[in-house]
Amino acid sequence: MIDFKLNEERCIKCGKCIADCPPKCMVMEEGSFPSITDEAKCKRCQHCLAVCPTAAISILGADPDLSMDLEHELPTAHSMETLIKGRRSIRKYKSKALSTEKIKKMLEISWHAPTGTNAQGVLFTATMTSEATEDLRRMTYSRLGEVVAEMDPEKNDLVSTYMRNSHKAYTEHGLDIIFKDAPHILIASAPKDIPLPKEDCIIALTSFELLAQSMGVGTVWNGIFTWCLEEVLPELTRKLGIPENHALGYCMTFGAPAVKYQRTVQRTPGEMNLLSSLK
Repeated sequence: MIDFKLNEERCIKCGKCIADCPPKCMVMEEGSFPSITDEAKCKRCQHCLAVCPTAAISILGADPDLSMDLEHELPTAHSMETLIKGRRSIRKYKSKALSTEKIKKMLEISWHAPTGTNAQGVLFTATMTSEATEDLRRMTYSRLGEVVAEMDPEKNDLVSTYMRNSHKAYTEHGLDIIFKDAPHILIASAPKDIPLPKEDCIIALTSFELLAQSMGVGTVWNGIFTWCLEEVLPELTRKLGIPENHALGYCMTFGAPAVKYQRTVQRTPGEMNLLSSLK
């Protein structure tokens, strides 16, 4: 049930909900109010709720009066440019964990990121305390030591090299290459049977990363730990409570940064394939 409701006193019959409905399952006969003719076709995208100028539509139990007003809330183009260009990969963190409330808020907002066919299947798995992250850190390096000991010393592919170097740096020098001594780890996964599980996870983590920057939280895309879970220590995904039917998207390290950058960098011009016409 999609629980579609229309406040007829607010509805001005402008037809914007009809025109913007992606699956075209809404109709408005002459002289009547908008309605949904085929609930099975509804994508549950809530476009109708979002586009209505008078907040007359409720769907999926959502109250339009509780939605955020977009008229004065969107960032400027300049502030978005600063956010994107000013984003840095943070590899030095303060040891103190973020508050539970802050982490939950960041995850809830980031979960609004778009997903293929509106599957909304992304699962965020996060360590909420520095103690939990430390447990994961010790578990990872302990198991990694066992795996590295059994590795063919002649095997020099990228993953094997990183695993050996990371374990050696930790055990011999106390350097945490994998987790960067961060207080939190975030893992995005999604059911394998949805259309785009990995892509949905990357989009969600990108949203998380930019939001984190705006809230004074540092992040880094953690490819080494992603390799650990996908190729070297897959049993850790079960320890973390990630469902067996999930595809791993990517991992991200986050926490309060111990370094502050003062300005954007100046990268070389991006490659562009600009087409004016096709003949």
